[in-house]
Amino acid sequence: MQTFPRLLATVFAGLLTAASAQDVTSRALTDAIYRGDGVINLLKDISGSALTSYFTQTGGLLLLGADVNESNSGNESRDSLGVAIKQVQLSITTTAGDFTFSDFFTNTTAQLRENGSSVSSDYYTLFGQAGSSNITGNANLGTFDDVMWLENVTFTGEILSANLQITLLDTPTKNATGNESFFDFSGGFEDFALLSAADAAQIDDANIGVSAAPSDINFATTRSVGEAIAAATAGTSPAPEAGAPAPITSPPAAPAPPWLFAAALGGLAFLKPRKSHA
Repeated sequence: MQTFPRLLATVFAGLLTAASAQDVTSRALTDAIYRGDGVINLLKDISGSALTSYFTQTGGLLLLGADVNESNSGNESRDSLGVAIKQVQLSITTTAGDFTFSDFFTNTTAQLRENGSSVSSDYYTLFGQAGSSNITGNANLGTFDDVMWLENVTFTGEILSANLQITLLDTPTKNATGNESFFDFSGGFEDFALLSAADAAQIDDANIGVSAAPSDINFATTRSVGEAIAAATAGTSPAPEAGAPAPITSPPAAPAPPWLFAAALGGLAFLKPRKSHA
């Protein structure tokens, strides 16, 4: 169940974004990944200058909507599908040099074995469902199921290229556990969208596919994207682990007007608790 701070962070993420970053719009990305791996050229869908502005407005977050496009075989169903993510790397080339970012997050993790390995490890996961959801908004959000994000994207110079490589986890096909059967990938296309902070928080909070997850899988709920947005836009994103890029420091935001606090408190009554399986 969501705690009060988590709920409040989700509400404020949308409200603060609407008040201070109205020009950030969500958009479906042209490139997709195929058979569990692929490179997405972000500049096919947004200019370098607009992408720089986007990172400024999100506090250094890259917010991605994922359309989990899986076959409902094994313990997956039309109402609940899943994949696990092995690796994500954002590579940005600017007039000042090359910058890479590989710290990525989702709001769920699961213990899984990679195909060929006997050791289980925690991997970030994405949930979804077949068909469209009831979410409305920019970029036809109803086709996107879950959110993945990168933090502390900071660089100097003007963007010349921006490419995102995403690799899904290849789980065992023989003697697979409930988790490994559910979070496999079927080899089709997985589509993504660049999201505004408000749209990312809306999709993340919907928990699409989570409540209908099969009883034979185990996963953990982690930090929500709303909490990440609230921290990043306030300039208080947690320090990354050693070797990760230095956190971006955002300028102090103007005090929130009184209506934001009233709207936040009112919005809490309409938020549903986050469900998790143990």
